[in-house]
Amino acid sequence: MMYISKGAILLAYGRDRIVVNRCGCDHILNGDMAEAWLDGRFDVATTREERMTQAIQRLEGMGLVEMSEDETDITRYRLLQNCVICPARQTAPRAMLGPKERCVWKWIKGAGFKLRISELVLLAEKGVKPDPSLFGKNNWQTLVDMIYTTETIFDGILDTNMERSPARSVTADAVLGLLHKKRILLV
Repeated sequence: MMYISKGAILLAYGRDRIVVNRCGCDHILNGDMAEAWLDGRFDVATTREERMTQAIQRLEGMGLVEMSEDETDITRYRLLQNCVICPARQTAPRAMLGPKERCVWKWIKGAGFKLRISELVLLAEKGVKPDPSLFGKNNWQTLVDMIYTTETIFDGILDTNMERSPARSVTADAVLGLLHKKRILLV
C-alpha cells in the first residue's frame, strides 16, 4: 500500500502524539496513526504491516491521507490528484532546487490560484514556461484559459488525460521533491 499525508502539524509531542490541522479541523493522532501520518508527511510512504494498514485506513476516513493499494509509478500521480498543493511558510534556510523543481515552484508561487497536479503536468507537457504575464490574481484568467479548453474542461478529463502524459512522472517527482524539501504542503 502506498499513501501520502495531508494537513499540517500544529503540535508535536514526539512521534507518539501529534495534532494535525486540515481544512480548519484539528485531529489528535496517537500511536500507530501518528507514526503512519509522519511517515507520509514529506514523501510517498509504503507499508505492508497489518497494524499500519489499519491506521492508514482510519486516517483516510478522517481525510488525512490519500492511499492506494497499487504500488506503480502512476500511483504517485494519482495520490497527488486529490491533494491541494500549497506553498509552505519558510522557517529555515532551504535546500537547493533542481531545474524541474524550480519551474514547478515558480508556477505554485506565481499562479493566482492553487494549481493541481494535472494542471502542472499539462503546463509541462505543453512546454509553457512560468512567466509574470501569467502570474497573480490579475492574470489568473489567462492561465485558466491556457489550461482549460473544450477538450479539457469536462469533469475529470484533464486528470485522466494527464495520466498518459510524458510529463507526468517528471512533474509528480518535482512536486514530491518540493514536498520533501519542505517548500509545499498538501491539504
